Order: sequence, then structure tokens, then C-alpha cells
Amino acid sequence: MKVSPANNKTLFDGVDEVTQADATSDNAEQTYSVRELIDEINQTVKQRFGRGVWLHGEIQELRIPKHVYFTLVDQDGDSKAVLSASIWQGVYAQLRTKLAASGLQLSDGLKVRVYGEPDLFAGNGRFSIKISKIDPRFTLGDLIAQREEIIRQLKLKGLYDANRKVELPVVPLRVGIVTSIGSAAHADVLKTFKDSRLGFSIFVRDARVQGEDAIASIVSALQTLDSRKDLDVLMLVRGGGSKNDLMAFDSAQIATAIANCRLPVLTGIGHETDLSVADEVANQSHKTPTACATAIIERVREFIENTEESWDAIATFAMRELDVSSSRLVETANKIGGKVLDALAGASKRLAMTTQRIKHRPAEVLRLEKSSLNAFADRLRLLDPVNTMARGWSITRNASGKVVRDASKLKIGDKLVTTFANGSAQSAVEEILTKGKQNGKK
Repeated sequence: MKVSPANNKTLFDGVDEVTQADATSDNAEQTYSVRELIDEINQTVKQRFGRGVWLHGEIQELRIPKHVYFTLVDQDGDSKAVLSASIWQGVYAQLRTKLAASGLQLSDGLKVRVYGEPDLFAGNGRFSIKISKIDPRFTLGDLIAQREEIIRQLKLKGLYDANRKVELPVVPLRVGIVTSIGSAAHADVLKTFKDSRLGFSIFVRDARVQGEDAIASIVSALQTLDSRKDLDVLMLVRGGGSKNDLMAFDSAQIATAIANCRLPVLTGIGHETDLSVADEVANQSHKTPTACATAIIERVREFIENTEESWDAIATFAMRELDVSSSRLVETANKIGGKVLDALAGASKRLAMTTQRIKHRPAEVLRLEKSSLNAFADRLRLLDPVNTMARGWSITRNASGKVVRDASKLKIGDKLVTTFANGSAQSAVEEILTKGKQNGKK
């Protein structure tokens, strides 16, 4: 150590004096080791809160590698308070059963009321709460309160019963389905439609039905199918699960998408006891996906049955009217039957008389005609040139064979042929004599 030549003191002589001066006062206060302080804090907390305390908050950053770890958050506007929480594996097995009985399971975003022991862990200096109890009623009540608020807002906007006002087609054979392809709900619905043996056309749009992406996925699928022009009805279906799994169907976004659909939307979500906001705003809600498909099938079958009954009624009416008409026809025929028979008898008599006249008339007509023909024959015989010439008449023809009827047409020298009853003679014109005139001689 370096010594000052002026006063022979070391450089730290002043410090030693201060330390020694403070030593007396330090002895009056206890000094803790880190572990001792942590133990003291834990002891103080236990004295203040006993073995545990109830508190509530929202679960975030959930991890379940073996034990359960998450952050319990109290959000008030921009102000945020967080507390680390843990559940040991053995305790969690018991709590999980209790939660499942209420349809719940731990997940991010779930609001819970928990009971646990505040603890400052010596290994990392982190203050946390070791949870031993969870109150499902608080969580259920919070979910119900959220649902009621969403429904209130939908009613204020006129969206709550908008889709129920959309008319369901009488024969909805073209069905659009929003579901998770490959899921049990998807398989059950397709099988139900196939087993019906009716002519359905099915269009399926795949969607996430739980988790962070579920809301956006379902909304997109509904909007896509609703924009098609070849569908009659939409189905939104999902199989059973915990209330956490079905939380998406309580969202205002999905409810609004259903309300804005131009097509009627039928839902089949979860189990028989589940009722989501989506169910409440849908055109129809059914307990399961299979029940939802069955409702559509029964509507089509009802139409078919009503149609067949209508045709049967028409056929029955037609047969009844035919029977009535036949009876009336027989009755009418009986009334006019006598008159018809009398008319037929009179006509028969007239026909017989006409037949007799027809049978005798030809012979009489022939006799009359024969007499007329004989008279004509006699007159013709008188006009026959042979008979005429036999009585002294003759026929004169010129050289060309034409009969000479006018002497003035002849000329001196014309050759003539005169035919008699027993022969003919040729001559030449030497002189032509006409009445009152002489033409000359040869």
C-alpha cells in the first residue's frame, strides 16, 4: 500500500473510518440472503392470504408441455396487468375432468376464475400463482354474457332474424355445405344424402371450424357459396366438441355473414345441448349435422308425397266424375230409348217399301225404254237409204264422192255416179235445168 509522506496515512484510511462509523448502526438491522428474503416474502403472503386466493383474468400464452403454464391477464383499456400461473400435472388431471363436465377446456382467450397460492419462486425469482381450483360457472357465465351482448347488437342492427325471413325453397335439391372436409360431420352428412336416394347436387366448401382461423375461414366459405347461382340452400355443420371448440360459432362475424346471406342457411353444430349464436340467427337450426341433412331430405320427400297425393286425388275425382257421367248417360239413353226404337221401326218400314219399289221399277223402266227404242228403230228403218231407194229413190255423187244435193253446183261435163237399190250408173252432165232457168246443153 502506498503511504503518504505528509501524514503517513494510507489512501483507504478515511474509508475505514467511515465503515467503522456505520458498523454500529448496521448491527441494528437484519441482513437477508436472497433465499431468506424470498422465504420471508412467501411467509408474509401466506399470512396475508392464507393458503390461497381467488382471482380472475384471461388466459394467454397457454403451454402444456407436462405441467400447465400460462399468463393470467387483466386488461382494462390500455392498462394491462399480468401474472404468471401454473398448474401441476396431477392437479390438472382433476381440473380437466371437472372442466370437461361443463363442456370446457383451457385455451387462450378463455376467461377464468381460479384459486391458487401466490408464490415467489426462488429458482428464478418469478412471482406466480400455483392454481389448485377453477370455477367453471364463472367461465360459462362470461361466455353467456358475451353471447347476450352479441345478440343484442345483432338485434339493434336488424340482423338477428334477417335470414329467417329468407324463404326456404319447396324442393331444395342443390345444397351448399360449409364444413371441414374429411371430418366426421362431413362424412355423416354426405352419407345421409346418399342414403336418401334422391337427386341431390352437393357442393362442399372446406373451412376451419375451430381455432384462431376458424372465424375468417367460415365467413369466407359462406360468402363464396352464397354468391353461386346454382344453389338452393346452405348448410353450416360441425361435429361435437367442447365449448371452447365451438366458440367461433358465437362470434359476431359469423352471425353477420349468415344474416347477410341471400340463401337460407341451416345449421347443425355440436351436440344436442349446444346452442350457438350462429344457430340463433340461422334460417333453421338442428341439433347435429345429420339432423340438418335429414331436415332437407324430409322437405323434398314431403313435396314428393304431396305431389303424389295430389295426383291420386285428381285420379279419384276423374273416376268419380266418369262414373257419374256414365250413370247419367245410361239414364238418358233409357229415357230416349223408346223414341229411338220407334223411329228405327218406322225407318225400317219405309226402307222395306223403298226396297220393293227399287226391285220392280227397273223392269218397268226397261219395258218403257224398249218400246221407245222399237219406235225409233222403225223410224230409222224408214230413213235407211236402202229402203228409200227400194221405193224408187237414188243417190247421185260427183267425181269426188260427195252427194250432189244442188243442181246449180254442177257444171257441164261433170262426171256423176248414181246409186240405185240394185246397182249404180255413171253419167256426164249435158244439160243443167233448175227451177225457172236453163243453163245450156252439150
